[in-house]
Amino acid sequence: MKKQPVYQEQTLTDSPFSLPHIYAKGVSFQERAFSMGNIIGVNAYRVNRALLKHRITEDGYQIHETPHFLVCIKAASPTLLVHWFASKEIDAGLGRYFLEELKPLGILGQPHNFGDAFGSVVSSLSPGDPEHAWHLFGTNTLERYHQLLATERSAVHCNCDSPLDVFSRLYRRICELVVGDSLLDAGCSFGFLPLVVAERVPSLTNVVGVDIRVEPFPVTRAIAAERHLTNVRFRQADLLANDFSAVGRFETVTVLHVLEHFTEADMYRVLTNLLQVTVRRLIIAVPYEPGEPEVAYGHKQLFSRDRLEAVGQWCLAQLGGGRFRCEDCAGGLLFLDRLL
Repeated sequence: MKKQPVYQEQTLTDSPFSLPHIYAKGVSFQERAFSMGNIIGVNAYRVNRALLKHRITEDGYQIHETPHFLVCIKAASPTLLVHWFASKEIDAGLGRYFLEELKPLGILGQPHNFGDAFGSVVSSLSPGDPEHAWHLFGTNTLERYHQLLATERSAVHCNCDSPLDVFSRLYRRICELVVGDSLLDAGCSFGFLPLVVAERVPSLTNVVGVDIRVEPFPVTRAIAAERHLTNVRFRQADLLANDFSAVGRFETVTVLHVLEHFTEADMYRVLTNLLQVTVRRLIIAVPYEPGEPEVAYGHKQLFSRDRLEAVGQWCLAQLGGGRFRCEDCAGGLLFLDRLL
């Protein structure tokens, strides 16, 4: 599963064409478009689709239409990724549409392509202030997680292709497995798990999310402040760093859909670091993928139930004892307890 990408401060200054007769009066193309890498995301919400397609075709673009996008390609030009998402639809659930609809067109060949596509679409809601767009993304996603978590488990219909369903299942189980009053989420990306558990697990007084990339953290900290989550902090940390233990020690440590982004050798370095900061319980979650690792998500290795159990045995050997258990939960979930 792909961690959510982050925005870059790269607003569009030179549009490949203008659409004064298509966009509403007083709205320019620049106010609807955001560029990341070789992709320009275009917010066409409530724009006449037929007129828009005609105008883009006139400018020499080849158009591929999918249920949620117009993918517009022209030689030696950035790809235009036109969408019709309303602001309330901008959340982590978008990820499935990128993989299902854009990968077959060959524009998600590398992990950064996925990030550029996702980031350009989200930021196109507010090109002049992308942080505002990502704040909307964060609040929409967090509210959706709380809605899903408030639903009785037996009533939840899980669409395992939806990132929201996948991670809401994981978050529900994590809330049940937390021990102690401190939690570290390693590779937290946008920081949704720390925000969720801080609200749903009252016993936690110290919740920390760490990631090597810090671009989302100003938005995430703002959301935490708005929700009065004073027990949540976010900081930069490299899971491979020799001084990783400087983050402190925590009674519960989580690493959710992160290990598949590392090579096998680096994964064991990460696990060594995580075991050093785990006081009581380490919780690992990985996707089970058929075939090959998903390149668009930046995955570098595959996991199965047997392989995850082998990881658990390796961890016990490093600790010199303890116990672990594997479960099926949106892929595989392993929790390991130290001997106290």
